[in-house]
Amino acid sequence: MSITVRPHTKLAAALLTAGVVATTPAMVGAAPEATLTLSNIAVRNTSVVTDVLYNFGDAVNAVANAAVIATDGVLGLNFYTDDSDFGQGVPWNPVFAALAAVQNPAAIGSVLSYIAQLYLNPSDNYPNYTYAWYTNAYVLQQLAALLPAPLSTNVSDAINGLADGINDAFANLPDPTAAVDSLAVMYSTVPGRLVYAVQSTLGLPVFLAADVAYWAAYVPGDLEATVESAIQNPSEIPGLLSNLVYNVFDPNLGAGLLGNVARDIAKPFFYLPSPIGESAPGAQDGLAWNLYNGFVSAVDGLLSNLPAPITPTPFPSAAAAASATPASAAAKAKDSAASDVSTTSADQKAETPKAHVRVRPSLKAAGPEHKSAKQGQAAKSDGGSTGGKGGSARGNSGAA
Repeated sequence: MSITVRPHTKLAAALLTAGVVATTPAMVGAAPEATLTLSNIAVRNTSVVTDVLYNFGDAVNAVANAAVIATDGVLGLNFYTDDSDFGQGVPWNPVFAALAAVQNPAAIGSVLSYIAQLYLNPSDNYPNYTYAWYTNAYVLQQLAALLPAPLSTNVSDAINGLADGINDAFANLPDPTAAVDSLAVMYSTVPGRLVYAVQSTLGLPVFLAADVAYWAAYVPGDLEATVESAIQNPSEIPGLLSNLVYNVFDPNLGAGLLGNVARDIAKPFFYLPSPIGESAPGAQDGLAWNLYNGFVSAVDGLLSNLPAPITPTPFPSAAAAASATPASAAAKAKDSAASDVSTTSADQKAETPKAHVRVRPSLKAAGPEHKSAKQGQAAKSDGGSTGGKGGSARGNSGAA
């Protein structure tokens, strides 16, 4: 889709004027023949504002994650909206755990070990998902990332070191695998999926509130970044404004507020017996899925009438602006193009490598390091914090 701008608008003129004022360099020199130096003070100050606003969003995101994880822990739910962690230690409930012990008395130790580690083991080295791990990855590590370097790394490493120590202490307990497998089988049955639908419905008020919090937390940063990007390249204003609309109304999970809310509301219906719910786990068929997919397609069609969304490119950070040459700074300022709307503007910041997980993670993003979302695979792993219920984040990184 081509991107056009209506000329001579008041908004474009105002933004262009502001850009000239904000980016006009101050000439510094002791004599006429002295080398002229470009001052980046105006850019530097504005960049600090953007960084602070996005960091505020990260802090709110971590608090929202804590509320969701606590709700999941009470109700026995899994954390990811797309259920890529389903059957890998979560969900659970006391009745199913008791049935697992009754059906196989030899597995009583496994069941007790499973329950203890479900709430107390925060380590990446433990193969199953746990509420303690979710708290470490999506609350503690996100807050640690807000600290200045090298304190951020030191605190993160200390937390993970403690988590690994706890995992080592649990190594003497019975193997929880039998309990995990038994619960996974129960939740794959029609009665088990019906129980899960009830569990999901009970948590819905908290999940919807978290969806709004995840979005609202980044609105100030997005608005500031949009203004900065428009100043650098006024021709992108239609796409930048379209991006703000997409952030609210994109119906896909992890891409917009509407998408996250719609998926949370629809999710319990997916687990009802056929023909309303799925005919089999993961089939994504049935009336509920058809209605949900139809809604997504319809809203996508409406949004397609807008200009292609453009992720804003804020001014360079202070350090990068001070070290960059005028040519490279100009190139980076214009390095903005229409991109996949599921990628957040914070993730696209040219000068800031840290990703801002805006939603409750919905997909697991692969990677071998600490502080992360996890990739959809048989064994638990963690990677770069790019995702989302979120996107987060139960909705991004990987948003489905």
